[in-house]
Amino acid sequence: MKAANQNKTHRVLRIYEKLITGDGIVRKELADYFDVSKKTIKRDLKEIDRYFQEVDNNYHDNYISYDYQKKAYFLDDNKLELTQKEILAIVKVILESRAFCKQETEQIINKLINRVPLNLQNDIKGIISNELFHYSELEHQKKLLDLIWKASYAVKENRVIEIKYNSLSKDNLVERKIEPQGLMFSEYYFYLIAHHYEQKDDFKIIYRLDRIEEIRLLTEHFNLNYTDRFQEGEFRKRVQFMYPGKLLKIKFKFWGDSIEAVLDRLPTSQIVDKDEDKYIVEAEVFGKGIKMWLLSQGDKLEVLEPTEFREEINQTIKKMINNYKV
Repeated sequence: MKAANQNKTHRVLRIYEKLITGDGIVRKELADYFDVSKKTIKRDLKEIDRYFQEVDNNYHDNYISYDYQKKAYFLDDNKLELTQKEILAIVKVILESRAFCKQETEQIINKLINRVPLNLQNDIKGIISNELFHYSELEHQKKLLDLIWKASYAVKENRVIEIKYNSLSKDNLVERKIEPQGLMFSEYYFYLIAHHYEQKDDFKIIYRLDRIEEIRLLTEHFNLNYTDRFQEGEFRKRVQFMYPGKLLKIKFKFWGDSIEAVLDRLPTSQIVDKDEDKYIVEAEVFGKGIKMWLLSQGDKLEVLEPTEFREEINQTIKKMINNYKV
């Protein structure tokens, strides 16, 4: 049976489907089936192979190889599977983040470890057993996987949602109708970034996901141009401790132990000058969160600009000093 009337997209998807299910690709058979040349099938295979390389950001490895004994092309499954080292690294990040309650943490970790061959699973279990045994849940002890999925779906589909939210305590439950823009993780918690319903400006409200008691997806959608979509990566570069505040361009002098740690912490930062062992750094950041981080550097940092922000830091330090007067 031939499929000559089917287009290239269908042909490439058919080859892709056969590869990921473990079937071998015999060029002549597919060429006859689609009524194309063997060179055309070879070009299709190269395009699929290039796709796998781009997904994995590994441009020098081939994912599709020719088996001379079976006289067919096969997908190298091992390159698409997580390795023992990769799984261990992911597990360590999950444990360190403390993002999930212990039940969900164990559930995720066990499923990851089960992807490793049986004879290697005990290696990972042995490495993490003590850390997992002493795993300390966050105070909210809330299951989050369903909330994460529902919130992410609402963001993807531009769905208006209604939430019941504990702004401060169990006694302060409020209802909000919002337009979800993005979901982020930072400093132990997941956060839902949103606008108020039919909000005209671009001011963003940040809701801690574990404080959301209920999410109800409405049938209503909100309009969002592709160019206006929330850029999680750009937002993350400028925000500290998920406190947005006013967007500022600041300049400060730093003489602590590691300038690299500063540059990593503030991805928009750059060194603009150096005064002996002191670095002059500029960064574009949101004001409220960056103020907390700057103060955390103690006597190893001085804010230079803007003048109003420098004075605000100065006044805060004076208040801190008053707290320690006898």
